[in-house]
Amino acid sequence: MIRAALVAVSLAVLFAAMSSAQGRQFGTTMTPLFAPVDIGADISSLPRSERAALARTIDAARVMDALFLEQVWPGNPSLLLALQGDRGPARRAQLAFFLVNKGPWSRVEENRAFVPGVPPKPEGAAYYPPDATRDEVAAWIDGLSAEERTTATGFFTVIRRDPDGGLRAVPYSLEYQGPLAVAAEHLRAAADLTAEPTLARYLRTRADAFASNEYYESDVAWMELDAAIEPTIGPYEVYEDEWFNYKAAFEAFVTIRDDAETAQLARFGAELQGLEDNLPIDPAYRDPELGALAPIRVVNVVFTAGDANSGVQTAAVNLP
Repeated sequence: MIRAALVAVSLAVLFAAMSSAQGRQFGTTMTPLFAPVDIGADISSLPRSERAALARTIDAARVMDALFLEQVWPGNPSLLLALQGDRGPARRAQLAFFLVNKGPWSRVEENRAFVPGVPPKPEGAAYYPPDATRDEVAAWIDGLSAEERTTATGFFTVIRRDPDGGLRAVPYSLEYQGPLAVAAEHLRAAADLTAEPTLARYLRTRADAFASNEYYESDVAWMELDAAIEPTIGPYEVYEDEWFNYKAAFEAFVTIRDDAETAQLARFGAELQGLEDNLPIDPAYRDPELGALAPIRVVNVVFTAGDANSGVQTAAVNLP
């Protein structure tokens, strides 16, 4: 089984949380929970071809932002347009906080709504019909065949209503077909620009996965990445699905490898297999080939999007 690669993200906290118990109102008196911090990554050592590939990869990552907004709540796109169209000071403050939280609820304040009139944050996000209940979906899943249940509970499907009111599983490749096609076009363009073969393979296989809904091959390609640019793009974490933790949220990390800092961690990577071999579990559950498939790399963040850029920021990722 492919085990996860641990990527230590250097200086990834783009917004520093600040403590304050004052000003819980809407608008300009909204609590300043986040302080903008400019953190850059040095790309001067990248050849022109890699800089061009980096730009197209970031274009693909931007699509993940729009997709994640849609996954969080169906009302997000229209609310974003409304906030962008109102230039009053209260709306500007709400827009800034909306962009940080990827929605009208404060993720560091137990999803407190900060835009008047919005409903409570849906626990099932937009992965399930808005009129469905958790019990209804659970009962429907229980009544499926084993094969159907695997599809319904899979990472890469949403649950929708049939015309007759029943439930059905729809693959991400169909539900989000248009935006994913745009992202795939950017990834293929980036693959054509880069001179790094492992990066090109990952970008092309991930573009193919957006259309096929089969992500295994591109996950393997990601594990085998050996390039200055290290992107991670697609559906990964399941925390947004608070009903079942079944459904994966779209996100993107676009990073530049830091070889000097990575070398400092090499000795820890050399110990991973020994740690695995000594876990207090049945040996049948230990991975005898963990070391080669679990590289530890330090990278500098160039761009994040979607679930990777909602609320507080990720300092390390353990994927796929």
